[in-house]
Amino acid sequence: RTHRGDTSWRMESAADIVSGLGQKVLELSQDKWMKLAISILIDIIGILTFLIPVIAEVLDVFWAPLSALLVFQLYGNTLLSGVALVEELLPFTDIFPTATVGWVLQYTAIGSKLGMKINPQPPMKPNPRFRQE
Repeated sequence: RTHRGDTSWRMESAADIVSGLGQKVLELSQDKWMKLAISILIDIIGILTFLIPVIAEVLDVFWAPLSALLVFQLYGNTLLSGVALVEELLPFTDIFPTATVGWVLQYTAIGSKLGMKINPQPPMKPNPRFRQE
């Protein structure tokens, strides 16, 4: 497919995977219970990286931006997405369930009572530059 040593096709494939994942999360998140399940899964993955000694913080460098992107795709809220990014990057904070807290704020009375009801923005659309025709 490409010359040996040319990794540009791999980067495009990775971008397609991330773009496709974001679109799939967007489709699944239309149902509030599916959104809760996805939120819990995001938080469990974040906690699992915390449980692996030594490698945990290295894994967080890769997981943090992906977690933030997924949280933004779910809730369309840049503040919550930023909290997810910082929470995954800071040491010993992986235990905080940011995505699940976002669900609670959006779908329960707690968000309204705290004055923190999430008002979603439109989620990101896949970047057309990364599409392979």
